[in-house]
Amino acid sequence: MAQSQETCAETQVAPSCRVWNTDSVRQPEAFDFYREGICAAFMPLRPELDRDGRKSFMAELRSHQLNGMVLNIVSASTHQVHRGRREIATSDADCFYINTQLKGECHIEQRGQSVTLGMGDVGIFDGAEIFDLRHHHSKPLKVASLMVPKPMLTDTVSKRLSAGPAILSRHAVFGQLLSEAGRTLDVSSGTSGDYVVTRLSQIVLSLASMIAQSDPDGSDPATRRLAQVQRIRQIIRHHCTRQDFDLLECAARMGLSVGYLRQILARNGERFGALLLEERLAAAARWLLEPEKSHLSVSSIAYEAGFKDTSHFGRTFRRKYAQSPGEWRQKPAVLN
Repeated sequence: MAQSQETCAETQVAPSCRVWNTDSVRQPEAFDFYREGICAAFMPLRPELDRDGRKSFMAELRSHQLNGMVLNIVSASTHQVHRGRREIATSDADCFYINTQLKGECHIEQRGQSVTLGMGDVGIFDGAEIFDLRHHHSKPLKVASLMVPKPMLTDTVSKRLSAGPAILSRHAVFGQLLSEAGRTLDVSSGTSGDYVVTRLSQIVLSLASMIAQSDPDGSDPATRRLAQVQRIRQIIRHHCTRQDFDLLECAARMGLSVGYLRQILARNGERFGALLLEERLAAAARWLLEPEKSHLSVSSIAYEAGFKDTSHFGRTFRRKYAQSPGEWRQKPAVLN
């Protein structure tokens, strides 16, 4: 493959949610347009693609500034990316990349080591060091890339993560949670506000830090129990708005008996019913403030949130938020 020697001279600061889409330019300009977007959203990089590949190149890049971190969602035709001494010299950015591979495969080379991310894998590598990203030539590329400044991590975590590129999602306990959180970033970045995307990015960062500090096989009982509680909460959150969702189904989705699931929660000072109610109330509280649902009655929103009894919904909502659902809905528009 012929390599382009083009590079960007400097990194630009992108406001919240900037978008580069090659549909907005003529085809001969598509790759150059994409290259400029990559350098503005990430840092000085050198995307590489031969002349034939440029003739049909297509890409979209969505970039979000998130309280110090940057989330970039990249969908593109296959190409390579290089960051060398020249690119590093033009930027003093010191960060890690936490990449979730949403489509295709990516081979990461850095410091004489290499890893290959398959679809659903989450990997990490050092953005301040020379690296090469080589994507599978016959598969479409999509990645959610979270740029995390090193000062946001403890010295211990930074030291462990600086050993070379690594696949974090293979961790026995937290790996699946991290993979699901990374995939959720993609969906939320296109449908949710900055607050939701920021919180999800913080979850990804927290899980990555926990993996860096924990044992690889997750053999520590306390670590495994914490991961199980997080997984139970995730299942409840995902299914809470279904009125027929219950403890039996949650246990089945966890692959556990009902009794053992109750024990796990009890050791953490929690109960399934209380968690389910909490998630349903949170969903209703969000929807009561959403302009898109302003045409729905309070009762309709209660049913959508998984409640069967509107009187019970009203009582528990007031107990939780110190306001009736109707009063909550009258909050100033700025809070929406």
